[in-house]
Amino acid sequence: MYFCGNALFLLIMSQLKFALLLFFLLSQFLTFAQSIKDVRINEIQVYNSDGFRDEYGQAHGWIEIHNKGYGKVNLAGCIIKVNGKEYIIPKDNPATVITTQGYLVFYASGTSNRGTFHTNFTLDNTDFIELYDLDGKRIDRLEFDPKEMTENVSYGWFDYQDGKEKLVQLPAITPGGSNNTEIKIPRAEVFKQADPAGVVLTITNIVVVTIALVLLFFVFKYMGKFHIKAAGKKALRVSAEHNGSNNTALVKNKKGVVTNNELAAIAMALYRYSKDVHDNEELTLTINKVSKTYSPWSSKIYGLRQYPNKQ
Repeated sequence: MYFCGNALFLLIMSQLKFALLLFFLLSQFLTFAQSIKDVRINEIQVYNSDGFRDEYGQAHGWIEIHNKGYGKVNLAGCIIKVNGKEYIIPKDNPATVITTQGYLVFYASGTSNRGTFHTNFTLDNTDFIELYDLDGKRIDRLEFDPKEMTENVSYGWFDYQDGKEKLVQLPAITPGGSNNTEIKIPRAEVFKQADPAGVVLTITNIVVVTIALVLLFFVFKYMGKFHIKAAGKKALRVSAEHNGSNNTALVKNKKGVVTNNELAAIAMALYRYSKDVHDNEELTLTINKVSKTYSPWSSKIYGLRQYPNKQ
């Protein structure tokens, strides 16, 4: 019995460990599958002669990949493609994990033997860059014209004041950081600068409140009329049904309004109806039992009034 209990316990523990392992692997797969979609090619530099340099102190073209999501993304096994060539990101380097809202830079040096972040191609002989996941599905594609690329100037996504992002030649090179180097002024501050005294804001508020009150007035006014008319029609229908008539002409006229003559006719019909009911009730004979209060003392009164016989 003791041996069977231990065997059952070991079996349950092994099944539990297997379930936990399966759950962990599934959660890791789902996390990767969901967050890999948030990755994009954020910034590139095709011609770099005196700008950003690699760990060997040499200047190359480079590619910046940005994680827009709020979860870590591992790029190990993903593929970067250009015209005629592709670079598979190695799987044995933990540095290929992009943190939340983070960045990774790959050097387009054409010498992949220098490290994980050195590709086997350069950017001066291509007009697009593509990023693929482990399943071979394309995540992002960035197109550009090499003839329009300026030396020591990067190209990528820039967020303007109106909230729209566009691919442009950036005002500053920002590898490993945000492309938006300009300080964004909040809209409230922009409105404050345009209307420092608040006159426009005050007039706008007055106009909006006035329009809202006028609309509410008309809505409640016509809703009240509608409900009053509906209640009157319902009352007339009930009266017509009590009168035993199915004629709906008394409910409303052509204009949908009850006239005084129609009201008088309805009142007369109700009176005649009540009169007929009263006449029928007069033919009914009702017999009520007359009750008389009886007391045993009343019979004794007559006995007390009789004098006793003298013998």
